[in-house]
Amino acid sequence: MKRIVRTVLFAALLSLLLIPAVVPAAAGGGPTNKPTTTVSIKSASLAPGGVAVAFVYSCFPSGPYGGFGDVRVAQTNGASGDSFFNPICNDSNVSQTVEVFGPFTRGDAAVQVFVCGFDCNQATKEVKVS
Repeated sequence: MKRIVRTVLFAALLSLLLIPAVVPAAAGGGPTNKPTTTVSIKSASLAPGGVAVAFVYSCFPSGPYGGFGDVRVAQTNGASGDSFFNPICNDSNVSQTVEVFGPFTRGDAAVQVFVCGFDCNQATKEVKVS
């Protein structure tokens, strides 16, 4: 009788230890929440009156936000600015350059690109303004 009780307890303990490790693997890790909008900053260069920021984005059309975008740039010398744009949301990669006006100079800058289509996403990157 003691042997049966020990065997049952051992099996119960073993199953409690193995079930959490086996169930997620068998289920495929669960659902993933992949955004429909992606953004990637490529570069920034001086332009007349400001800086031109090049980036690539993809967004799914006809969302509750109606499609809008914003590019922000800041440098340690105090220069900063932002510029709004209308993204082309067609579920394909779009390369775009947006000019942000301000007294920017060559050197390091923090850049943020924010894009909304069906949902919203952003990228932030430190770049070298050339």
